Amino acid sequence: MIKIPLNPYKWFESLSDSIESLYKHSFNNSASSILEKTVDELLITNFTLWGYEDNARRTDLPDKEIAGLKRKIDGENQKRHNLMDNIDALFREDLEEKLKTIDRSLPLNSETPASILDRLTILALRSYHLKKETERKDADKSHIERCSCMLKEVKERSEDLLNCIEQLLIDYYTSKKKLKAYHQHKLYNDPSLNPTLRK
Repeated sequence: MIKIPLNPYKWFESLSDSIESLYKHSFNNSASSILEKTVDELLITNFTLWGYEDNARRTDLPDKEIAGLKRKIDGENQKRHNLMDNIDALFREDLEEKLKTIDRSLPLNSETPASILDRLTILALRSYHLKKETERKDADKSHIERCSCMLKEVKERSEDLLNCIEQLLIDYYTSKKKLKAYHQHKLYNDPSLNPTLRK
């Protein structure tokens, strides 16, 4: 039996503690493999983006600060896409090393592992914040109930996605599907490709 290099359920279970550590500035990316370290970097990047996105919606900040936040969001989003590319490349390298030969006629999946892991980190952040909202002492009953319903839906969606990525990884490592990873090619951050930046 070929070992899959990431246990999605075990990883996802640890995300709440990781997010808490990030807020306390005590998170230590001490994962044992390059793949796990890169997945943790994806969490850190989405955590950073979450903070920037929250603050960019404030109405009490001057336009100059909002513009600065928007530029930071662009930078972190580029980093996020680069990390997703790296994660898929690491999975592909591991598959090629373990399976030796991969049948190029195997079917593809519309989503890659990195895109699912990215969505799961965002769902974990959403769960974390919704849980905090359900614990607020200054919030009224309707707010608590609304957040509780949203939290239930987010948890259900997370479970469904975990099932999807577990099956996808099994399919890859049992030669039922092939992983074909592409670079994101985000044009808007590249001055040589975004005509508005050449003005």
